[in-house]
Amino acid sequence: YSCAAATLPDGRVVCAGGIDPQFVDWTAARVYGPPEQGVTEFTETVWTWRALPSLNAARSMCCGCVMSDGRFAVLGGMSDGAMSSCEALSMAGGDGGHWDALPPMHEPRTSFACAAVAGCIIVAGGLCRNCAEIYDEALGRWFRLPCKLPHDDWLGAVGYSLI
Repeated sequence: YSCAAATLPDGRVVCAGGIDPQFVDWTAARVYGPPEQGVTEFTETVWTWRALPSLNAARSMCCGCVMSDGRFAVLGGMSDGAMSSCEALSMAGGDGGHWDALPPMHEPRTSFACAAVAGCIIVAGGLCRNCAEIYDEALGRWFRLPCKLPHDDWLGAVGYSLI
């Protein structure tokens, strides 16, 4: 639980980070989809979970979204404290996928809202955060948004309703 998750453009579901039941692996990433060999009239179309490369940084209470180029971005979260680091999973090229670092957000965030819109990622709120930022994918940088959210305490777990 407390993982980042999103639906990829091809309909598969990807999850990364979070806390496993044994509180051991906060770097796990998995994708839920159809059999890799494809489906024929003789194969069963049962979707399954399969492992992806591990995150570069262990994190829970993070947020995720699909960027305009199809990469899955995992933002912020918590490990030994709140994190501002971000990374993106590229699954193109048939190499099984790999994680690349993205520029860090200005503010460390846990349990916040995020959404990808028109080549940008918007993040808002989070535990003890009353501010928002936007990542411009083309420029590869974060910008602070000139607004203050209505509360400064426990804006965590607000989901996507802010955006």
